Amino acid sequence: MSTIADLELIKCTGLLTDNYVGHLAYIANNEPHVVPSTYFFDKDEKSILCFASNGHRINALRKCNTVSFQVDSIKSFRNWQSVQVHGTFQELTGDCAKLCLKRFAEGVQRTIDHKNDERPHFLSHFSGKLQEVEMPVVYRIAVSKITGKSVEDYT
Repeated sequence: MSTIADLELIKCTGLLTDNYVGHLAYIANNEPHVVPSTYFFDKDEKSILCFASNGHRINALRKCNTVSFQVDSIKSFRNWQSVQVHGTFQELTGDCAKLCLKRFAEGVQRTIDHKNDERPHFLSHFSGKLQEVEMPVVYRIAVSKITGKSVEDYT
């Protein structure tokens, strides 16, 4: 028998900390959009750090800064956890953006190392962006609410 249950906040933040790929939901032209996104959960700052190139997503976030971010851990149909974060998009600039992009790259690498996954080639791409004149758009999601659900099979 499977039971759906609310996740305690500590388990929600644990799931956010233990992963680095989630789904960002935002509104553009009065329509919902969901895109996969690499992230770092900065639990000290209670925020999610991300970056993207200028384009559809960033333009939409600048117009409507209310977002949702979702992360899953799915082991099977009857054994999964899911966390949803509600928050506000905040574009970062200057030294703050560079510092957060560095924190992002180091945090994602620590998460990957902890999971014993291989080092993705794209991490060196992040470090290289720190030296470029035109950096990507670095942003954070200031967390206002975290909720989660889980299903476990007890048969």
